[in-house]
Amino acid sequence: MKNAQTINRSTTHWRHDPNQILADHLGAEFTAYRRAWRKAELGERPDFPLHLDVDITTVCNFRCPMCPAGQPQSAFPGLGLKLSEETYLKALREGENRLPSIRIGVTGEPLLNPNVARWIQEAKRFGVLDVALITNGLLLSGAMSEALIKSGLTRLMISVDAASQATYRKTRPGGDWGKLLANIGEFLAIRQSLDTPLPLLRLSFVEMALNIHDREKFRLNFGSLADYLTFQNYQNILGQERSNWGLTTPKSGHCAEPLTRLALHANGGLFPCCSDFGRLAPLGHFPENSLSEIWNSPLALALARDQSWSANCQSCQKAADPDAYKEQARQDLTPTDLRPKDPLKLAEPLVPQGLIVPTTTQIPGSAPSASIPEGR
Repeated sequence: MKNAQTINRSTTHWRHDPNQILADHLGAEFTAYRRAWRKAELGERPDFPLHLDVDITTVCNFRCPMCPAGQPQSAFPGLGLKLSEETYLKALREGENRLPSIRIGVTGEPLLNPNVARWIQEAKRFGVLDVALITNGLLLSGAMSEALIKSGLTRLMISVDAASQATYRKTRPGGDWGKLLANIGEFLAIRQSLDTPLPLLRLSFVEMALNIHDREKFRLNFGSLADYLTFQNYQNILGQERSNWGLTTPKSGHCAEPLTRLALHANGGLFPCCSDFGRLAPLGHFPENSLSEIWNSPLALALARDQSWSANCQSCQKAADPDAYKEQARQDLTPTDLRPKDPLKLAEPLVPQGLIVPTTTQIPGSAPSASIPEGR
């Protein structure tokens, strides 16, 4: 990892800019999409979302202590569901050739769907450029890796949150550290054998009191294997004392997600972002409400202008310093599209044992309305 960028309260480290790699392979359309994204963050909101998070299931094979899907006894809404393929295809059809990006997976484990590679292929058929999938990696067998690589997937995102078996047992109950490492290694070997750089591999680490001692070791161990790493702030969405492992205090500010994306829940609910807090701020229901209708609704437009009136948004640690956030977007829109200037110095990576490494409320400005959802 030679570069680092911090934006929207998460930090990304990379060896080569992932968006530049995708631009090299996907061409001018991808470059135009990323420029539109940066312009949206500056307030130039498009007339249709640039990205759709798709929660194809809220079922999970892990029991992570900080996640609603891992705590079935919690009162969090919408657990144990699966999105119908019919609803998914309707969303893709509406976004045909104007929805440039989707991510499969929000709450549950998408690899529990044996047909997930076909779902990715359908997204590509409808003109989606950038198709990501987020997973815990346990079901990433060799056959699944090959299917995902051949499907047209552009980003594979694996949530790791540890650099040792002892920490992994605490953060990811139900997982298998050795199997995860072997799966990552096999994916990289298959990708190399197919002579393609895609999908890019992102490994992520959510910083919390349970694992913060592993942060630097994670960066060193995995920095030379992944195409990029992300470090994210933990959010106590369960609101329980036993899950209060956050290291920072929520900060009010600017969030660009209502300017760039929508999230489609497994039950058809539409929400302003992929955050767990976002599911407590519903915008409508698909397909009864179209994506375009919800995107341009008074509530969605109000959230895009200002989130300070929404208690759910202000509970979310994704709220960021608006000046710093917009300055990063302005820098990325400069003609040279400069990367961060200061390289991140890394020691020699410590390859994890067992890892196969391939060789080579009220809407502001409106009258009070009972129809505006606040909270659940």
